[in-house]
Amino acid sequence: MVSKDAEFLKRLLATFRVEADEHIRTISAGLLELEKGPAPDRAGQLIEEVFRETHSLKGAARSVDLRDIESVCQALESAFAALKRKKLALSPGLCDLFHQTVDHMAQLVPSATGERVPQEGSRTRDLIRRLG
Repeated sequence: MVSKDAEFLKRLLATFRVEADEHIRTISAGLLELEKGPAPDRAGQLIEEVFRETHSLKGAARSVDLRDIESVCQALESAFAALKRKKLALSPGLCDLFHQTVDHMAQLVPSATGERVPQEGSRTRDLIRRLG
């Protein structure tokens, strides 16, 4: 018999999975549009949107105790904060790093059965280091 806590966690993770997928899709779409070199006003809007989506995903990951996703989101959020403050400039290499990071975050999302995919922590740490 499945305990009430286990059932609740399963439902919570299912909700998180849907939310995470939406955030990741929005972040990816924003990155793709940023790579096309939009007008400065639009670029600023996209940077703000990706920043907000990353912040929301970070909070959602925290609520279900997915620390790896939370940590990667924090590093990505910090990079976008630097872009917003114009302390960092968008470049093809930085865009590649952002895409690698988002792909990695998608891999960290638990499966439909609620199983957390075992990940090599070194990949997470490497992306966080590179975003810093």
